[in-house]
Amino acid sequence: MTKILIPIPSALLGRAALGANRLSVAIAPGGSRWSVSWPNAVGEQVQSTATSATGEWTLLRPGPGELPADGMVNAAVLPNGEPWRCEHRDGAVALRPGRRVPGVRPAFPGAGLIVSRKVEGGWEDFAFADDPPDAEIVAAALCVQGDDFLAAYLVVEGAGVAVCRALRGSLAEVGRAGGVWRQLPTYPLSPGIAAAIAGMHKGVLIAGGGANFPDLPPWEGGVKRTYDEVFALLRGDPNWRSVGKLPAPRAYAAVVTTSDGVLAIGGENAAGFFRDALWLRWEGARVAIEPASVLPEPLASPVAAVLDGKVYLAGGYTPAGNGRVSTRGFYSLDLADGAARWQTLPSWPGPTRALAVLAALGGAIYLISGLEMKIGTDGQPQTTYLTDAYRYRPGGAWERLPDLPWSVIAAPSPAPVATAPDRVFVFGGVDGRQVGKMPRDRRVPEDILYFDVSRHEWLLGPEVWPEPVVSAPVVPAGDEWIFVSGETMAGRRTTATIGWRPAR
Repeated sequence: MTKILIPIPSALLGRAALGANRLSVAIAPGGSRWSVSWPNAVGEQVQSTATSATGEWTLLRPGPGELPADGMVNAAVLPNGEPWRCEHRDGAVALRPGRRVPGVRPAFPGAGLIVSRKVEGGWEDFAFADDPPDAEIVAAALCVQGDDFLAAYLVVEGAGVAVCRALRGSLAEVGRAGGVWRQLPTYPLSPGIAAAIAGMHKGVLIAGGGANFPDLPPWEGGVKRTYDEVFALLRGDPNWRSVGKLPAPRAYAAVVTTSDGVLAIGGENAAGFFRDALWLRWEGARVAIEPASVLPEPLASPVAAVLDGKVYLAGGYTPAGNGRVSTRGFYSLDLADGAARWQTLPSWPGPTRALAVLAALGGAIYLISGLEMKIGTDGQPQTTYLTDAYRYRPGGAWERLPDLPWSVIAAPSPAPVATAPDRVFVFGGVDGRQVGKMPRDRRVPEDILYFDVSRHEWLLGPEVWPEPVVSAPVVPAGDEWIFVSGETMAGRRTTATIGWRPAR
């Protein structure tokens, strides 16, 4: 069972004064009326009310108004970046921020405002504000009556703009169903691998290659090893089978699953970068490996996705002197033409990148986050952790999407997607604000973000990822997505293989 919280949509009540903290809330007897009072953008105290009958908040009116005599009011000013509690007088409910703090390991949920309740042995997170995550909350107030609770909060949205939002919920609510998780047989290479080649062909899960540090972590002089073994997991089998070898050890390729086989594109090993691509196909009791169309340039850590019979490939590293730089290459390959070559397409308007996330949904390609690496004037590598995102429709232009709340470097790709409603899911990924600050024994982030196409917003998934990894392939298998091994923390891997089905 994974931890599942209730996402509660908030109501936008109006502008608020920056730095304000005069905030109060109340619930009338029986929950018939809800009241929120706060200072508006010019510092005047205003009030909005709602009734349980309509749920709609009134237009603002001056003054704090008359709060119900037996309604409870509990207001708090929230120190920025510090833990805080705003408790109900019976100790039953509390509010806390979930905003990520640089240097501190991110923990689910990364929402701006989180509702917790008292349980035996401590506090349990119960719900969160379904706003774009990582919001800066500057003040909040909480009121509870019976099972009903009302939270109001002042939040900074954009440069120099503060607003008041209200969150109404019930302690009796049951959280919406989360995704369905299942454990598959563990990967046979211990202690696990990162950046493997993995995909599905003819109902068989194929995985191979990848890299790890089998002896010591890199900061203790450990040497990375890249593998050539290929394994297969047949439906119903309790263990993986050894089914062949790659032509050479390979990791950090872009990989897609197609009806014609698993296509591994580019990659690298200790000898250098690959410019070729490989087809891996299940034939009887073995995997057949054949060459595919050669890339326009050698690439490591690009990302790829399949849309309408074509493979789209974006970014990656290319060799530069004794090091590497990220690229802005964007290519397509027509799977219907066995003799087709990679076609160069117009690049996205933002920075170069590698270790990004790519997804295909609703006739479009989504390019998300990544790491820009270039050589500075001093000859030293310079890196930028990107939070931008773009959408490309074949035959059209690139469209910039809202930025992510944090970077998601090396999150599993191609990203899982769902329809009705259309969503692109990003699992974990490296937040650049934590790089160089978190201890090396801390696991990678466990939040699941998603882009809601209809809302045109990045939102936080209601469930925690039970086995968070980066540099892991994710394989579409019907309505399930399978994560094969991966990196759990700096220099460390896992042998876990996990399947996930989005909630419906």
